[in-house]
Amino acid sequence: MIGNDDGRVRQVVSGILILVVLTLVVVGVLLGGRLIPGLLGEWIGTMVGVVTTPVFLEISFVILGFTIVLVINSVRRKREGEELVYLEQVDGVELPEHAKWAVYRDEPLAGEEPELIELAEGAMELGDLTEVADYLARMPESELEGVRALELRVKLAEASGMPELAERLAAELARRRELRH
Repeated sequence: MIGNDDGRVRQVVSGILILVVLTLVVVGVLLGGRLIPGLLGEWIGTMVGVVTTPVFLEISFVILGFTIVLVINSVRRKREGEELVYLEQVDGVELPEHAKWAVYRDEPLAGEEPELIELAEGAMELGDLTEVADYLARMPESELEGVRALELRVKLAEASGMPELAERLAAELARRRELRH
């Protein structure tokens, strides 16, 4: 059973309504050419004759169909907004396939290049210890002695199975925090 929240039901109903309206218009025009007296009736009859001739019939249905498609599309655009989207892709980083791209309706802000410490923290959150070590190795010595880097180095040492190094770094971290306050 198709639920009402499914868009297919609405599409079928819209298609049926379009066909009913077209049928009523065609029947109304055909009857109008015969039942309306005077110049208007004669003009409608002549136009029905011209439109239903073999070449003009196909052309009129093509124009009518094209007009219907344009009207439906403009209504949909007003309801859903523009189709233009911005696609952001991340390359060069080992991520799951669904996390490598994102679609935005509004233009994204200009990206900033994250610092090495931020990249290392992100890699630690993902559990990629080799990337964490790589980012730490690329840091200058002055950054490696900072509190954030020391916290990260302690986590890396613990996760890598080096408890002695983790204790030594934790002691250095505690000393740095005392000096800070």
